Amino acid sequence: VLFVIAHPDDECMFFAPTILSILRRNYEVYVLCLSSGGYQFESNVRKQELRKSCQTLGIPGGNLTIIEHSQLPDNPKRKWNQIKVGKIILKYSFKLSANVIISFDEGGVSGHSNHIAICEGLKYLNAESLIPIDCDVYLLKSVSILQKYFAFLFALLNYLQDEFCVISSYQDVKITWKCMKIHCSQYVWFRRLYITFSRYVYINTFKKL
Repeated sequence: VLFVIAHPDDECMFFAPTILSILRRNYEVYVLCLSSGGYQFESNVRKQELRKSCQTLGIPGGNLTIIEHSQLPDNPKRKWNQIKVGKIILKYSFKLSANVIISFDEGGVSGHSNHIAICEGLKYLNAESLIPIDCDVYLLKSVSILQKYFAFLFALLNYLQDEFCVISSYQDVKITWKCMKIHCSQYVWFRRLYITFSRYVYINTFKKL
């Protein structure tokens, strides 16, 4: 299973419930991060934080790939080229013989342009019939602000309505909190609120591409 993320900390801010659930089922999990998170010149620090976070989740160091490409800067004001993004994803999915690719949907969860570009890259591959027939792609659903920050109110509804829904155990939530704290360079006050209230710490719901 290949998770495609845009920045270090996406793995725990958004996808931790699913990563932990898949690892418990003894599937191999890989993470492809398309930037080193150097928006504020912290790329070396953020790469180390990502490695430690992945290890805490249970992902071996060799299963993490971090891309550093001049055309893919960590910058919400710079639009990533969907073809470039798609080709990078395709290259690594072939290399890893991925059966499943998981990433962001059209809303990018937080609306970040780099997140959205990954979805656009995957849609480009799908439109060109480049995704192998034995590889399924799942996109993490973006939701309204109310659903995003009042996760518990919608947990049962999501579970009943969504075919692809993962809900974290309390133990999983504690691991997610620990991973977010590893990202010290990003652990500012509003992210502390985020990991307490955000649905993506507790629930992941997906749609199939």
